Amino acid sequence: MKDIFDTNTYSPISKINTVLLDRLRVSLSVKREDLLHPTISGNKWRKLKYNLKDALSNGVDTIVTFGGAFSNHIYSTAAACQKLGLKSVGIIRGDYDKNNPTTKFAKKCGMELRFVDRTSYREKENGESIKAILSEYSNYILIPEGGSNDLAKKGLHELSNEINNSYYNIIMVSAGTGSTATGILQNLISGKELWVFSSLKSDHLQNEILSKTDPSKHSQLKFISSYHFGGYGKTSSKLISFINDFKAQTHISIDPIYNGKLLSGFSDMADRGKVNNKHSYLWIHTGGLQGIDAYNYLAEKKQWPKIDI
Repeated sequence: MKDIFDTNTYSPISKINTVLLDRLRVSLSVKREDLLHPTISGNKWRKLKYNLKDALSNGVDTIVTFGGAFSNHIYSTAAACQKLGLKSVGIIRGDYDKNNPTTKFAKKCGMELRFVDRTSYREKENGESIKAILSEYSNYILIPEGGSNDLAKKGLHELSNEINNSYYNIIMVSAGTGSTATGILQNLISGKELWVFSSLKSDHLQNEILSKTDPSKHSQLKFISSYHFGGYGKTSSKLISFINDFKAQTHISIDPIYNGKLLSGFSDMADRGKVNNKHSYLWIHTGGLQGIDAYNYLAEKKQWPKIDI
């Protein structure tokens, strides 16, 4: 069986050219983590890599994990487990929707979907409902929501090494749980700065990242929380228009939950003179492109503007 996590090729880096950036002479490049695998995308590839290698080496046959109805993590875990011959179980927050493209794909990959109410979901494995579900399985490992644990850090450490070997001095990444940002920051060499664009309305994420990294790294973090567009999972017609325009100019697809917000924010900062064109900026494309289909599914029902495929 082919090991989908073995690769001798780094995700490629390419220059970004848009009318705005060219006019302002701002140098922006992208590290295409979205190209690591077509369905196990970006930072999820990094986080799952050693979790699933560990499961295989220890003879585990079932992966149990958590996620929302449109979760990138659920989507990627289902795809990876199918390719590796592992059984997967997704404990999903909310109600079943047979037309939801994310859970529909996961089910097609063979993932067993277990839907729970929001209260039970918040309690995770400490709640009675989840304990009852877990009692049905024996030879399994439990991967936390978003895939963030010590084994995930090993994959993110490899990403950090690739970043450290590049000449860019400002690295940019979007954040939801903050685990990818934490993994990069903890291993970032001196002379480089990490800009984290939060997708959350709350500012607690900054404290979480700082609490999990060595104090010597804190001065390398710039936390940007003003481009969340209303909070996690929220969008606007302005954001969707930006995403479509960016795709038209660069031929690069970006999702509306994470990367779209980062690039819209960065472009706004550049336009307002908040970006120094003497720096070299590297955006980490964390994937999550299944989120485009998920968004368009909701847009169809709610008559929102759609993202161009």
